[in-house]
Amino acid sequence: MGNFHPLLVHLPIGIFLFGFALECYCHLKKVPLPLFIRSFSLVAAAGFALFSVISGLLLAQGGAYNEEALSLHRNMGIAFTIGAFGLLFLHQSRAVWSKIIFFPTYGILVLLLTITGHFGGNITHGEGFLFGQNEANSSLSISSLEHAMVYSDLVKPVLDSKCVACHNERKTEGGLLMTSPEWLLKGGEHGSIFPHDKDSIGTLLTRVHLPMEEKEHMPPKSKAQLTTQEVTLLEWWIQNNACFDCSTESLTKNEKVDLALQSFLEDNSPIHEWGETIDPVPQDWMNSLAASGIKAYPITSGHSMIIVNARGHQNLSKKDFKLLKKYADNIVELNLGASNMNDTLAVFLPNFEHLLKLQIPQTSVTDQGIEYLASLEHLISLNAFSTPLTNKSLDIIGNISTLESAYVTDTEINKSTMEAFVAKNGKLNLHFVPEDTFAQTALDPPTILSKTDFFKDSLEIGLAYVFENASLYYTLDGSLPDSTSTKYLAPFTIDKTTQLKAVTYMEGWGLSAIAQADFKKSNIEYSSVALLETPNEKYAANGGKSLVDLKRGSTNFVDGMWLGFEGKNASALLSLAKKEPINTMAIGALSAPASWIFYPIGIEIYSSNNGIDFKKIAQQNYSPEAPNNDVKKKFLEISFPEIVATHLKVVVKSPLKNPDWHPNPGGKSWIFIDEIILD
Repeated sequence: MGNFHPLLVHLPIGIFLFGFALECYCHLKKVPLPLFIRSFSLVAAAGFALFSVISGLLLAQGGAYNEEALSLHRNMGIAFTIGAFGLLFLHQSRAVWSKIIFFPTYGILVLLLTITGHFGGNITHGEGFLFGQNEANSSLSISSLEHAMVYSDLVKPVLDSKCVACHNERKTEGGLLMTSPEWLLKGGEHGSIFPHDKDSIGTLLTRVHLPMEEKEHMPPKSKAQLTTQEVTLLEWWIQNNACFDCSTESLTKNEKVDLALQSFLEDNSPIHEWGETIDPVPQDWMNSLAASGIKAYPITSGHSMIIVNARGHQNLSKKDFKLLKKYADNIVELNLGASNMNDTLAVFLPNFEHLLKLQIPQTSVTDQGIEYLASLEHLISLNAFSTPLTNKSLDIIGNISTLESAYVTDTEINKSTMEAFVAKNGKLNLHFVPEDTFAQTALDPPTILSKTDFFKDSLEIGLAYVFENASLYYTLDGSLPDSTSTKYLAPFTIDKTTQLKAVTYMEGWGLSAIAQADFKKSNIEYSSVALLETPNEKYAANGGKSLVDLKRGSTNFVDGMWLGFEGKNASALLSLAKKEPINTMAIGALSAPASWIFYPIGIEIYSSNNGIDFKKIAQQNYSPEAPNNDVKKKFLEISFPEIVATHLKVVVKSPLKNPDWHPNPGGKSWIFIDEIILD
């Protein structure tokens, strides 16, 4: 019966407080409360209070509670129960004095009930639970890992947040206290919580790894659970003898541990700080921009900071910039490339105080317009490709202390001046290309013509180029084409998965850059496709069906074709219509670093013939992306020995966080996938 105490104790609380609320209401309205309602509430509250006291006394016999705290809670509970029966007596008494003291007594008992509940909450959930004084941060966060102490800076905050509520001086479940190294080493009623030999993981980790449905799983199912990174941290600490005075630098770390530790770092980037204090922009303002041909979207889903894209807009006016000024504090990236942006409009640029990235390539902005950038205290990237800037602009650019990258190719700044500037300003990465760089690459690559990227039987492909006297050469095996490769004469047909590469060639001009396309053959039928991880609601496409509908997403990640996963891996279960021999899988992925989207860093594949028992059949890891700002997509392919199966489970691994070279290192990164092709 003792185990029913947490349930029973809420009944007298609710009934008693509701009865008091009715008394107050009737007292204010100066109307009498019907006697049968008062009688019912008092009898029910007193009766359930008695049952609660009895069940509480039985529960306390099991130990695991601080005696001082328990005694205080028990005595106050008994006092309240006696008071509740006393109040019932006053209600039934016909004496005049009983009517006078009834309402004040009711109020005093409500206060006693509140205090009793407060101490009960302290025993069960930790000190100050009722009034929120012990609210623990559910996520560990530290400013630096460089000199962090493993126990005091990392492990102890996790234990305090997830374990100490049940293992403290007031409540010692299993006789275990977890408030200090001494108590941790002492263990509980079942002995040490740490491994006793090299083949054991210890009681603590054993309980953590139990299925949540198990009674001995820790933390209990009703409590906040340890994150994957927190479990990794505890495993690493215990594997290193649960040291209490070691630092992160002194212990060996593998990639899994490194990723876990990185996840605990505070995000001190300006974008994170602004996102916490600046309100999101209203949708009607973004609609007004769209009506003017200007796109605006958040840097990540739900974030208040936004990117504004007016590239190619030839009718930008002061009116547009005044509209942007209304929410200038939210704008961190502004793309004005190939627009009518000029020095007259540049006068509005100082309004964007939080601007991190400005793109003005192929505009008429001159040195005069660049002068307005001097007041932008957070600018880290400037793209002024193909603008009429002169050497004077370098002096202005060099004085922007926060600037990290500047692109000034195809300007009027001469090469020698640029080289001298780079030698003097080593911190600023100045991107420029010598005049003769494009001498042999004037030819554009050919255009690849096809109805689709996917086919079941065969597909016709064509090549085209603007100049008829140019020759086109191609390969179908992924090798690099040149003037000795197959010459294109007419459209051709493919009947298997193919990587096409093609170039343009003209005598005296050399070869063009390579045009490339991947064509995937897919004739496997599926009975169902289930997502095992839930994508972000804004990038959910058509659920699992999106992975096998033979429709590729574009480089615009908001086109409704992509499945987006923020800060976590993606996984899916593919159920085939029948047993199929398979030896290759290709997964379509997107990369857009400026939008925090990166290619996956690994793929794992599991097979089964019953949908229950799965066996890993392949794993492939990919190198993290090098610094870039390109929006691109590709297929990640993985081959394995041929298997025959009816079910495949695939896990697509995410980098989880932005790389160090990213403008917002450590922020939650995304992976976007759109198609899975089996062959």
